[in-house]
Formats: sequence, structure tokens, C-alpha cells
Amino acid sequence: GSTITTGLNFGLYDGPHRSEHAAALVYFENRWQHGMRAEKGRLRQALPLVVVTENLLDPENFVTLDEDDNAFVSFKAPSDYAVKGMARALEKLPDLLAPLPVERLFDRGIRPTESHVQGTLRMGTGPADSVIDSGMIHHQLRNLVVVGTSTYPSCSCANPSLTAAALSLRAAGRIA
Repeated sequence: GSTITTGLNFGLYDGPHRSEHAAALVYFENRWQHGMRAEKGRLRQALPLVVVTENLLDPENFVTLDEDDNAFVSFKAPSDYAVKGMARALEKLPDLLAPLPVERLFDRGIRPTESHVQGTLRMGTGPADSVIDSGMIHHQLRNLVVVGTSTYPSCSCANPSLTAAALSLRAAGRIA
């Protein structure tokens, strides 16, 4: 992968809070627009962070074709579970950063996407609620194998790449 993300903190990821609200992942955001401080002698004294929470499956979030056969994306909003997880993460962030000499925190708001295409060809138990089964095989076209992050039924806050690779290897083993 790239060097956009170079540090991860899982301190807000797992625990009993998961029954009430989402896990959160905190990582360094190494992009130029947030990585420089416009003060003399303090150019590099900034630590842009991103807080990401997992989102739950919602039938109102989907991708389909419009009347002209173009992709149409319907995304209602982050789930209440995700929003509560973000609120908890922002509340806990000062404690997480306490060992560092932090002067101030800025909340830049919620980004529209994490740029991971997930959930468009969902994995599940049958064609009524999903496209493929747990073996990555299409429910109706049994000779069609679908791999990639589009098969995820929901979005974790962790990067999906390793899970996508593992599921792809699993699918390859089924058709080999």
C-alpha cells in the first residue's frame, strides 16, 4: 500500500463498548494538505489523525443501475452505531494522546468516504439478501466466483486489504 497511513492505534478498537457502539481506529494521515503547520519554525509540528469507525449493514445503502444503466449509489448515512462510536472515540482521544505534547485538537468533520468499495455484492446466506455465499460463489450463477471488498456485508474500520486477499485465496481454493 501507500504511505498515506503509517501509524495505527487500536486503543479504541475492541472491548465491551462494542455492544453499544462501533470500534474506532486512529491513524496518522500523511497527506500534504493536513501535514504542514503554517507557522515559522513549526512547519513539521503537526500530527494529522483520522478516526474511523465501523458501519453496520443497512438495506437503504446499496448500489444499483439507474434507467440509463449507470451506477446509482444510495447511502443514507452512517449508522447510529457508527456515530456513537465516533462520539466515544473523540471523547477518548485526549486520553489516548496524553503522552504526547499536544497543544490543541481540531475536528475537521466527517469525510464522505474511506475510499473502500464495500458492500455492493454482499456475501450472505441466500439470494434474498445477498449476491454470493461464504465461498464467494454467486447464488444463482454457480460457476461465477466474486472476489474483492465488494463482497463484505458491512464495513470494518480496519483496512480491508488482508481480508480481501484471504477471501480471494479461499475462493481460489474452492475452484482449483
